Amino acid sequence: MAKKRLLAVIITAAIIIGIAAVLIVTINSESKAQEITAEQATEFVNKDLDSLATTKALKEIAGKNDITVNSIEYGDKKDIILNCTVTTLDAHGAISPYYDSFMSTDIKKSTGTMFKSALDFKIEFEDKIIELLESADTKTADLKLSLYDTKDGLILFRTNDVINAVYGGTVDIENDINEKKTAIVTDENGKKTEIALDSSNLKKGFIQCIGIDEMKDEPDTSTPLVKAWNSLKKDFHKNFIEKDRWKAILTGVWFTISLTILALLLGIIIGFIVALIRCTYLKTTKHGIILKILNAISQVYLTVIRGTPVVVQIMIIFFVIFLPSGLKNKFVASVICFGLNSGAYVAEIVRGGIMSIDNGQMEAGRSLGFNYFQTMYHIIFPQAFKAVLPALGNEFIVLLKETSVAFYIGLGDLMYAGNSIRAATYSAFMPLVTVALIYLVMVIGLSKLVGLLERRLRNSER
Repeated sequence: MAKKRLLAVIITAAIIIGIAAVLIVTINSESKAQEITAEQATEFVNKDLDSLATTKALKEIAGKNDITVNSIEYGDKKDIILNCTVTTLDAHGAISPYYDSFMSTDIKKSTGTMFKSALDFKIEFEDKIIELLESADTKTADLKLSLYDTKDGLILFRTNDVINAVYGGTVDIENDINEKKTAIVTDENGKKTEIALDSSNLKKGFIQCIGIDEMKDEPDTSTPLVKAWNSLKKDFHKNFIEKDRWKAILTGVWFTISLTILALLLGIIIGFIVALIRCTYLKTTKHGIILKILNAISQVYLTVIRGTPVVVQIMIIFFVIFLPSGLKNKFVASVICFGLNSGAYVAEIVRGGIMSIDNGQMEAGRSLGFNYFQTMYHIIFPQAFKAVLPALGNEFIVLLKETSVAFYIGLGDLMYAGNSIRAATYSAFMPLVTVALIYLVMVIGLSKLVGLLERRLRNSER
C-alpha cells in the first residue's frame, strides 16, 4: 500500500513538473523578430499603408506619398522599429482653409438646410476635395514605425500619429471637423453670417472622404497560451471596467433579485388561494353559487396562464394594459406578470399536495372541533407543504430564470444589462457568459436554501 501511494505521489509530481516546464518554455519562447532588410521593410510598409486608401481622396494622397526605411532596430517583444522618412501631400494645409467654403456651398444648394445624409455630402464635395489635393504642397518628415512579428506574419502598428504623418494630416482634419461648432456662411450678396453646425452630416461626410480608423491595440506577439489570457483580460476590461459597465451588471442583479422575491410572494399568495378554492370545490359535495363562480374563475385563470408563454403575457400586461392606461412602471408590470404566472403553477402544485392527503385527516380535524378552514390551516396545509416543497423549490428556480424575459419591455434586469453591454462593445462572449454564471450562482444559492428548509422539516418530523 505504501509503495502504491509513493508511486502515485511521484507520478503526480512528474505531471506537475512537466506542465510547469511546458508553461515556462512556452512563455519564454523566442522574443526576437525575424530579420529583414531595409528594402524589404520599405516595400512592405508602402504596400501596407497604401492599402488603407479606400476613397478617391485617400487614393490621391497615397499616389503621392513615399516612405523610405533608413535604419532598422529590433526590440525584445518581437517588434521591429523602423526609422523612416515620409514624403506626402500636405492635405491639412490644402483643405483646412476651405471648411467654411464647403459649408457655404452646402447652405446655398440646400436652401438654408443641411444635406440629408453624410453620403450626399461626400458625393457632392469629394471631387472638390481632390482638386484641392492635386494642388497641395508636399512635405517631408521623419517617422518611427513599428512592425510586429506575429503568428500571422508581419503586422504594422498603425496609430493615429502614423496615419496622420503618412496621409498628410487627415487625422488633424478629422479632429478639426469634429471640434467645429460654427461656420461662416457667405450669401450671394457677400454678407457673412456665423451659423451653428447643428447637423453632423457635414462632419460625417468629411470623415467618409478622408477618415481612416487607427489600430488601437498593439499586435500580440506572445505565445498562444499567453495570447488567449491577454485576450480574456482585454475582453474583461472592455466589457466591465471601461465606462464602469460593471455597475450595469450590479444594478441588473438587484432588479432581478427584487423582481423574483416580490413575484414569488405574490405567486405564493395567489397559488394558495386558488389551490384552496379548487380543493374545496373538489372535496365538498354541496357547492354554493359563490364557490362555483370562484372555481370557474380559477379554472379559466389556470388555463390561460399555463397555456400562453410568459413573454407574451408580460408584453400584453405592459403594452396592452399598462401603457394605454397611462402606467409606465415596468417593474410593477413585471412583478404582476411573473406573480400571476407563478401563482398558476404554485396553485396546481399545492392542489396536488392537498389532494394527496388522506380524507381521514380532514375528518380527524373536524372531530376535534375545528371548522373546515381551521382544519386546512392546522392539519392539511402543513402536511401538504412538506410533500410539495421540492416541486415548489423547482418552481421558484424556474421563476428566477424566467424573469430574464423582462428585458423585452426594457426593464433593466440582469439580462438587459448583459445585452446592453454586448450592444455597446460588440462582444457577445464575455457579457452573456457572465450573465449565465450569475444566474447559475443565484440558482445554486436558492437550491441550497430549499435543501436547508427540507432538512429542517425532516428533523422536525423526528
